[in-house]
Amino acid sequence: MKSIIIVDMQKGFINENNIHLIDKINKYLIENKFDNIIYTKCINKEGSSFDKILNWKEMLTKDEQEICINKLDKGIILEKYGYGLLNEHIKKLKDLGITEIEVCGTDSDACVLAISYQLFDNGIRPILLKKLCASSSRKEEINNFAFNIMERSFGKENIID
Repeated sequence: MKSIIIVDMQKGFINENNIHLIDKINKYLIENKFDNIIYTKCINKEGSSFDKILNWKEMLTKDEQEICINKLDKGIILEKYGYGLLNEHIKKLKDLGITEIEVCGTDSDACVLAISYQLFDNGIRPILLKKLCASSSRKEEINNFAFNIMERSFGKENIID
């Protein structure tokens, strides 16, 4: 079973540092056959940890939260309210029989990293697609730094350049 999780490819996160991912991920989805396509959607709301702890006031509107990737018919959207997935999301992935999943999206140094750790900790092998990941907040060196951490944590064999 081939599965992919596309992390937070939403209008509010897209800028000059990661806009190239939209076409790359869309092309990758067309060129590959997936049994499961999962999209995560970050939703910030008043009173969230982002709001209370970081005083971060973005990703509050429907426009900012809109997914930029062409959603295919069989795609599943998981709404999340922090860096990682909810317990119910992990259960859903396991109920689908997912034991291995390709991971891509933004931000490599935040949500992609957090979700990859969660997948790993719950017995789902993350296969990280480096060329389909980026950071919205910084340049390529941050993406490389995040992937150095992921290589150490998940093994070089689980990262595809």
